[in-house]
Parts: sequence; structure tokens; C-alpha cells
Amino acid sequence: MRYGLILAYGLMLALVAVIFSSAAPAANAEVRIAQAATISGSYSVSGTNPDASTYTGTVVVSQLGGNQYRFDWSVANQTFTGTGVLNGNVISVDWGQDSPVIYQVGPTGVLNGTWSNGRATEVLTPSR
Repeated sequence: MRYGLILAYGLMLALVAVIFSSAAPAANAEVRIAQAATISGSYSVSGTNPDASTYTGTVVVSQLGGNQYRFDWSVANQTFTGTGVLNGNVISVDWGQDSPVIYQVGPTGVLNGTWSNGRATEVLTPSR
């Protein structure tokens, strides 16, 4: 009797292992698909400076190769350029200042960012 229970328990554990191992590749495939998506395109930008003043403008994001991107901002009659590497749904963009702009790429393609060490915010909305 004991041998039968041990065998049944072992079969249940094997079944659970198969279920979880078959689910993992599907989840990883979704992650790979999300990482492969490009963020290239034109965006409208709205942001808040560290002093709480606001600004608007445009941004063009160009893929340089792989997951590396160039950002060209046009804000308040000024232009800024930066580059960053997309890692999953996060891109940190070096634009020549002390701290980068760090964006989270949302499921709708909106990039929500912070800059000036988190004291300022910026939202990039895809132009459609």
C-alpha cells in the first residue's frame, strides 16, 4: 500500500514539473517579443522641470542598431541629443547631463521618464 502512495505522489510531482516547465518557455517567449519591439518613431513630449515649471515639445527616437537608440529632443527652442540602450521595458538615456533620463516603456508605447535624479518627469507619447 505504501509503495502505491509513493508511486502516485512521485507521478503527481512529475506532472507538476512538466506543467511548470512547459509554461516557462511561453512566458520567456513573451519577454523576448516585448524586448524585440522597437521604440523608434516620433513623440510629443510633456514634462516638469525640477523647479516645477512645465514644458512641451517633440522627440524623434531612432534605432542605431540592436537595442541602442538615439533621442533628439526639440523643447522650448532648444535641441538636445542622447543615446541609450533598451533593456526589457527600461531605457536609460545619456544626454550629456549629470544624470540620465530613465524611461519605462508602457504597453501602449508611452515612455514615462524621470530625470535630474528623479526630481523631474517627462512623458513621451507616440505621434499617430
